[in-house]
Amino acid sequence: MNTKPHVTIAELNAFVQESMTLEDKEAFLEHICSCNHCSDQLATFMTEDIIPAPRDMKENIIKATKRPEIQIAIKSREASKQIQLLLYSLKVGTAAVAAIALLLLSMNIQGSFSNAESFTTINTVKEDNVSLTDTIRDNMNNISKNMLDFSNNIIKMEVTENDQKEK
Repeated sequence: MNTKPHVTIAELNAFVQESMTLEDKEAFLEHICSCNHCSDQLATFMTEDIIPAPRDMKENIIKATKRPEIQIAIKSREASKQIQLLLYSLKVGTAAVAAIALLLLSMNIQGSFSNAESFTTINTVKEDNVSLTDTIRDNMNNISKNMLDFSNNIIKMEVTENDQKEK
């Protein structure tokens, strides 16, 4: 059971004005948490200091937002968002075009280094109605495999170097 007496008006004033010591504030808050009467008194005390909003506050805010400088700021933010979207779209489009160009370039390079026997094999495969997407998928798989092998080789080199440094 709580043995501390209820809070006084002086304690409520000191709490609201933040003039209590840290120890007094801690004891005050512990009591407020455990005593319904005192927590109700604090709530009532604090609501007395609340200033009601003016009746025409909503109309004043709406009028303020319709001022020309505010409207210009809003429209410039909207235009800025549209420009950012356009720039992002251009970046994505450029990346997609670059990826396709690299894919086609890798297909041309791969085709130019292959010997005549593999060239005839490719031609016969194309005659068997192999779609362009299958060819692209195969080339992408080859590129992915080469990149994976390359990164694995780099990791192996790093591990080997670190092992040698530790010894």
